Amino acid sequence: MLGLSACGSAVTKPPSNGVDASLQVEHVLDSSAGVYAEGSIWHLRVVSSGGDAVLDRDLKDDRVSLQIPAGRYRLESYERPCDGNCGYLDPPTDNCSGSVTAEAGATVKVRVTLKPAQGCTIRTAE
Repeated sequence: MLGLSACGSAVTKPPSNGVDASLQVEHVLDSSAGVYAEGSIWHLRVVSSGGDAVLDRDLKDDRVSLQIPAGRYRLESYERPCDGNCGYLDPPTDNCSGSVTAEAGATVKVRVTLKPAQGCTIRTAE
């Protein structure tokens, strides 16, 4: 299970029926149209069908894995461009969302592809 800090994030885990699934999300930069000059911080929110935020936080790594109860989830992603340095962040931009279904015992792999100033896409990955 992913250990999360309480640093400004809201995290709850919906009631489990005892059978979890694994969700693995990878953040990929498509730099073909450029990059953020000073970098950016990735924010990911994973919401259960009941509306509970399973994950809602800024991520420094380009990968995150967590155990979640089987069910349907909405993933929401956006970037916070760094303003001078990453201690100061611009408002959210390049957001996208998508849905996945996690079956009991399965591993769901998802790729969030960011194209700075052009948005992002969320797709299941192999």
